[in-house]
Amino acid sequence: MKRHCCHPSFRVWFVIVSSMTCAIVANIRFGNLISSNFFAKQFGQQLKFDGKDEKNSNDDATILRVISLCACYPTEKNTNIMDLISYDAVLDISLRRLATIVPAITYTGMYRIEQNGTLSSSSCEDQVEQFMSQRLSEQSLKATNTTTYLEMIYTQPCSGGWYQQRPLKEEMAGKHHSLGGSLVSGVGLHIPPKRTHFQRHILDWGEVFLSNAKKRRCSNDDPNVINMYRSRKIEQHQFDGCAIIHHPTVIRWAEAIRQYRVEKGDSPNHETMVSMLTKRRTREEAEQILKSKKHFCVLITRTTMTPRYQADGLVRHALRRLLGKKYKECLGLQAWQGGAQIMKEMNMTKTGPDNTYEIQDAFKFVITMANEQSEGYLVEKTIHPYLAGSVGITATPGAGKYINADALVSCSIPEADLAKVQQYYRGSVDKAFLWMPFNTTPDMWTTEKNIQPIVHDPYNDKAGRDEAVLEFVTEQWEEALTPCVDKIVALDKDDDAYVKKLMQPYILNEGLRSLFDGTYIATSLLHWYLVMGSPIVQGLQIEKLLATEGMVEQTEGCGVP
Repeated sequence: MKRHCCHPSFRVWFVIVSSMTCAIVANIRFGNLISSNFFAKQFGQQLKFDGKDEKNSNDDATILRVISLCACYPTEKNTNIMDLISYDAVLDISLRRLATIVPAITYTGMYRIEQNGTLSSSSCEDQVEQFMSQRLSEQSLKATNTTTYLEMIYTQPCSGGWYQQRPLKEEMAGKHHSLGGSLVSGVGLHIPPKRTHFQRHILDWGEVFLSNAKKRRCSNDDPNVINMYRSRKIEQHQFDGCAIIHHPTVIRWAEAIRQYRVEKGDSPNHETMVSMLTKRRTREEAEQILKSKKHFCVLITRTTMTPRYQADGLVRHALRRLLGKKYKECLGLQAWQGGAQIMKEMNMTKTGPDNTYEIQDAFKFVITMANEQSEGYLVEKTIHPYLAGSVGITATPGAGKYINADALVSCSIPEADLAKVQQYYRGSVDKAFLWMPFNTTPDMWTTEKNIQPIVHDPYNDKAGRDEAVLEFVTEQWEEALTPCVDKIVALDKDDDAYVKKLMQPYILNEGLRSLFDGTYIATSLLHWYLVMGSPIVQGLQIEKLLATEGMVEQTEGCGVP
């Protein structure tokens, strides 16, 4: 059986693949004599250091590697705190996982900070300093040759120079010059030969349109910032030596969905992302679900286009129209083209990214295509059908590397076909969108200056909304999407095959070493440290550890990200 796992126009890159959405990092060094046995006692594991990866003044030098997470919570009324909490929970899970992948690194935990425009009285830095001081004070120190590396991770709302206003104390900064005083009374500090303390801030660039080649930024240019993107779409040469992080938002929204389900009572209090997404239905359960279906297919979206979309955000609409043209009507719900009225008639409530599954259980198929059809651009839309007992339809290239592709219908649309339509799109003005005339060709635009973009407004009933746009993209992509239509039709007619789809979990291998147990982000951050030459991974065999603890294949034959 052929699996649509990897799009031929995408390559596998050695770039940092991480779901870290908001974070920063800082390294610290200070010195005292603490034995390996002490570390083993304090952190529950034997740390095998010989001191040879760091040239100190003494061959018996000990190294302590620590990561901390500082989570900021703005107090503005328009801030979605639950959104931030789910972001930070994912980071916390990922850093805990990092500490199990690399036992030599200790994770202190997450510290929360309320931010209202002024500095918090109880800062993350103070708490980290207390943690480190306690670790040093708990041992009777006899020498000054301990080197400590600390990476402090600051979340997205900590931007605006927040972390820069909260530097760590001189004793913990790991600077070259001699430091006066000590964290432990009566004991001088080891002076490291180079700086090992950095405070860095993760910058989430949001939707993919900000991630294009011209705007992409590498952390190499500013080591204080870890640039995070939601897609891996970019040319190979720009990844060479470019320290960035890839964060599929499906992870963050999976946590938000989990929180919503627990609060509502749809999931037990002890539910985790992994347990939520690895449940398998029995054949009997799947057959009962099939019998309960009332409708064929649905597309739930607020509109056809928004300014942040690229043209391939319209692929889902083209597929919906082709299904209606070639087979059966696929409903369009939400605020799009009268969908709100249909929802009212069907006694459905308005939904969001954390609860859309609640109105999908009546449909056999759900079109879950994202705003961008590019590798790694995975969003929450693919989770909801699984929870609702429906089958999702995606067009994300390489989806099988990240999740169980056998639980979905995977479609493929060549990048060349997407680009062919994209060249007609010329941006937006107010709520309307500009498209070059569809009865013209690109070669005409350079020779005939009178050909100008035409406004298409999806909210203007008198002007026909953007019906002309939808008809154009449907025609342009019909050939590419026809195999997808054929797969959906075949599955709709084959009850046994459909039931087998419903029996598939969203992720395999019990969720171990996956997107949702923290492995993906942990792996990405470790790669980021390697590219940036961070001392926290200095002398450690990271690649060897990842070979046994890194990501594993989700869908047979698809490989790993």
